[in-house]
Amino acid sequence: MGLNDEINKAVNWDTVSVDLEDSLRVAIGKMSASKTAALAVKMGDEVVGVLTDTDLMMCVDRKEDLDNTKASRCMTPCEIITNERSKSPCVQIDSTQTVKTALGVLNLAGVHHLLVSGEDDRVGLVSIVDLLKLAIS
Repeated sequence: MGLNDEINKAVNWDTVSVDLEDSLRVAIGKMSASKTAALAVKMGDEVVGVLTDTDLMMCVDRKEDLDNTKASRCMTPCEIITNERSKSPCVQIDSTQTVKTALGVLNLAGVHHLLVSGEDDRVGLVSIVDLLKLAIS
């Protein structure tokens, strides 16, 4: 195992999600129940963002109402890093990419989680910690 391994081995394909319109309380409940630090945010069947424990912490710190504030207000929307190297935080990467490539994308985007696309339109999440564990195993 190492930096040249495919990230597929580290991806959580059973990613928990919340709806764009769900409240922060619902999101916190799902995050707590699943013992995860990030949720995919969906609009229908489409993943439109990522909501992390850090995003939630910042919303709580801003005194957002847990019952009336939607997940969409605190999530990181999905975008792509352009060739001009502009930061777009909710980056997707293919599951066949290497650990080294994924760590580089995370670093460039300044985030701790990536949405990962896989076979059959599957979407999963991978974190820096997941990738580092794979790199040293």
